[in-house]
Amino acid sequence: MAPFYPKSIIVDNPYLTDQELREKAGSLLRPADSKELYLADITYIEEFKKMKFPNGRVIKMAKKKHVDSFFSEGTLQLGTFNYYKKIENPEIGDSSEGDYIVVGRHTRTTYFFEMKGGLNNYVFCCYDGEPEPKVIERFGYDDCFEITDLEGFSNAIEKSLNAVNCYKSKCVYKKDKVLIGNLPIDHDFEAVITELKLNIDNEAKYFMKFPNYEHQNEFRFIWQMQDNKEVEEPLIIHCPEATEYCRRHPVSL
Repeated sequence: MAPFYPKSIIVDNPYLTDQELREKAGSLLRPADSKELYLADITYIEEFKKMKFPNGRVIKMAKKKHVDSFFSEGTLQLGTFNYYKKIENPEIGDSSEGDYIVVGRHTRTTYFFEMKGGLNNYVFCCYDGEPEPKVIERFGYDDCFEITDLEGFSNAIEKSLNAVNCYKSKCVYKKDKVLIGNLPIDHDFEAVITELKLNIDNEAKYFMKFPNYEHQNEFRFIWQMQDNKEVEEPLIIHCPEATEYCRRHPVSL
């Protein structure tokens, strides 16, 4: 499980309604000096069951020289949440990556955690659908390629990285990053605080983005690394095996 760091915790009554969940999560998101009611935009883990498969083609947009390098040498650059948080280009950078609120519902209580996570994972961001020249240009790119076998591609890179796992999904676009799930009846609440473990803290949180990125139709790969050390900078890998599951896609700009 990826590391995460609770910044604040609220303990409340069990069986909160949708409205109450939005109010309590909103209290963590609104400015400290504000007394106005803020209703958070919440996401239930169940919403991700239909998100693991793309609607169309999965396209990786890039510069032509990097696409050439991938097909000739198997060279790819994988990003990190820390890296994307620092990029100023609004199409590529996202200062909110890895920041989210997790809500754990239980028969006795409801826990709200403001956390950071995914900082030990490598990320590969793609486009779900037909490549649109205007979108490619907004990124500053001039070429792209299609990933024709998602499982083969992700497994090849997972093996190259010696990663623990690979998660892949379309992204969900919400005004707030608030993920809600259920805790088991026998859940050890002390372990939540002392060991920093929460059962609902699953991979779904890595695929939540704000609506201003919705035009990107992102389909994202996440590789979870062996240890819990944070990874800061992008990683350039050489994985010729991954090219077997891709093909070039002509672009007319």
